[in-house]
Formats: sequence, structure tokens, C-alpha cells
Amino acid sequence: MLTDNKTDLLPIVIEGQTFKPNENGMWNLNEIAKTLNVREPGQWRNAVQAALIKDANLHVSHGNGTLATEEGAIAYAMWVSTDFYLMVIRAFIAMRNSAIRELRHKDALLDANMPKATALDMKARGAGLTWTEACRVAGIQQPRLAMDVLVTMKSFVYPVDNFGSRTGSPRPKKQGFDVGAFVKVSSDYGNREGWRVKPHGLDWLRVKAQE
Repeated sequence: MLTDNKTDLLPIVIEGQTFKPNENGMWNLNEIAKTLNVREPGQWRNAVQAALIKDANLHVSHGNGTLATEEGAIAYAMWVSTDFYLMVIRAFIAMRNSAIRELRHKDALLDANMPKATALDMKARGAGLTWTEACRVAGIQQPRLAMDVLVTMKSFVYPVDNFGSRTGSPRPKKQGFDVGAFVKVSSDYGNREGWRVKPHGLDWLRVKAQE
């Protein structure tokens, strides 16, 4: 059952007739049988019915007839209506095939992106990743904004000159370099920050990504 709220239960349509649950979220199978002029639930004796009774999805009462949960009502509908039975089978097949197609699509995307991920991982272990590359791997869409936030969180700091004036872009604190999360590099060759992100720093960034 997709919901624990009994007021959210959907009606069940059998042979063009709509049946709704009572205030307790139960369907009266005797009313269904009478409306459809089909076999009474008292004649329903098979392994499915026994399993439903055992799991408390069917409640037989001499005063109120047979009451069923959503699961029990659908099972009864499949027993009395061939059309409903086939509808459930087809819905299951469609849902299963859709799930398989979605899974295959995700696998294809993963396979397509795996070479890129592997290359970035190797780069992180080697020279290190630029800040933009590290943010991309960590799922951060706006690297510059993320850097500003880390400054606000006092995880990154601005370098200052001898007069206390800011120089250049924010960078990790000294501790980050000491533990090997980041490494200083030449600012040449397109690495304007003057540092790169190593695997340990990438793991830290992934944790910080939500913040």
C-alpha cells in the first residue's frame, strides 16, 4: 500500500463499477459481489484467500460480510473478473518493462560517463583537480558561489599582503594543505587559484556540497 492514510485510498473499478472503501479503509466484498452479480466471497476458497486471511487482509464477519483491505479487494476482483485480472497483469508488465528501460538508460549514462570519472579520479591522484573540476565531481553547479560560501563558513580564507590587504582568490586554510587535501601549484597553465584539490579534499568537498 502506497499510503497509510485511509482517506487517500483510491476507488477500485471492476467491470465498469466503482467501489470505494469505508471510513476504516476496507472494502465490503459482499457488496461488490451483489453489484456485479458474481460469486460471493464465501465461495472463494484457494491458497490466495487463505494467505490474505492469515495476513489480516480479509476479515470474515457474520454481521458485516467479508471486509477486505485494498490488497484483499484487488485479489478478490482478480478472482471474479477476467477483465480485471488481465488489466492487473498488463499493468504489472508495463510497470516492470518501464523500470527495466529506466535502469538500462541509467546504466548507459553511467557507462558513458565512466571514462570521464576515471580520468578525473586519476587526475586528482596525480597533479590534483582545479576548483571547477572538483566542484563538478562533487555535484556543485556554481564553483564561485561555493567558494564564497566556504569563506563565510571560515573554511576558506583570502590571502593577504604585508599590509593586510586581500590578494587573489580565496583558498583553503593552511591545515588543508598540511593534511594533503589540497596542494599548491604554479598559477601558470590556466590554474589561476595557485592550488589544486587532491582526493582527500574531494571527499571533504562532497561532504560540504549540501551545505
